[in-house]
Amino acid sequence: MARITFNILSVLLFLLSIWYFITDQMQQRSSATLLGEAWFNNAPTSLQLAEVVIDRYIDPCSLISFLGCPSFLWHPTISSVLQLPASLFFFTLGVIVLVLSQWIPRRRVRRQPYNLRRDGR
Repeated sequence: MARITFNILSVLLFLLSIWYFITDQMQQRSSATLLGEAWFNNAPTSLQLAEVVIDRYIDPCSLISFLGCPSFLWHPTISSVLQLPASLFFFTLGVIVLVLSQWIPRRRVRRQPYNLRRDGR
């Protein structure tokens, strides 16, 4: 079941990648649609909320004050990922999910031996 779910997810990610590639080509823009731009166009409040939650609650430098380091999780790391073209990001993510789905072992169905007797004994 997990393998089928991963395969469906990878197909959806490939379709999303194709969608962004085609829309970029049809609009004839000088640059591709960035992942952060696509996220902001579809759900701007969730992008801002994700930044706040990651900066305050997930980043280890902001959680442990005696480390004294600047936050590094959102601004140099995630913000650089958000600068990638959306079609490239979704294609790469689709490939990763497809490879992960191939590593999941298949469920082996045990076959029942055939009963050749007609009387059911």
